[in-house]
Amino acid sequence: MTLRTLSLALLLSAPLLPACDSGEGDEGGEGPNVDCATVTPPKYSEITAWSKCVTCHSSTLTGAARANAPAAINYDTYDAAKANAATAIDEVYEGAMPPAGSPQLSDAEKTQIYNWASCDTPD
Repeated sequence: MTLRTLSLALLLSAPLLPACDSGEGDEGGEGPNVDCATVTPPKYSEITAWSKCVTCHSSTLTGAARANAPAAINYDTYDAAKANAATAIDEVYEGAMPPAGSPQLSDAEKTQIYNWASCDTPD
């Protein structure tokens, strides 16, 4: 890929990134900048990505059914998801979650997580 092609690709992908000004859920890590003054975050129950996350990150799963997901990181209840909101942002933003071979998140699902976790985790 030439430098010109790479520059054009970066320029064209910029509008796909979340808005600016980080929120509370982005605690010190490299993550998306979300302007909570201009974003209407979804409620916990409106986030479609959870159905993919809870295939491993559910408090009802144990052992091999968790596919090595840490026992304390769950998204099957509002309280658990809220407690792990910063982790959700970081892992999704860095591309560590979901892992390869698992159902991937759409850009819209990623944006839902970023906006929810950054803007006061509405229930």
